[in-house]
Amino acid sequence: MNTWPGPENSWEGVDAYFGWADSPGMLVLITLVACCICLGVIIAAARHEAETAENNK
Repeated sequence: MNTWPGPENSWEGVDAYFGWADSPGMLVLITLVACCICLGVIIAAARHEAETAENNK
């Protein structure tokens, strides 16, 4: 039986893994990186669609 990190309702030890959660700078950085990744995927998909449409005229 898995007993880590303790009882089912216990949050004991979680701060060791999410110690940066109270840092606004890190949260902003993660948000910006996620937005850049999403924007990159959208731009790449738009370019691909435009190229495919041009090739299939």
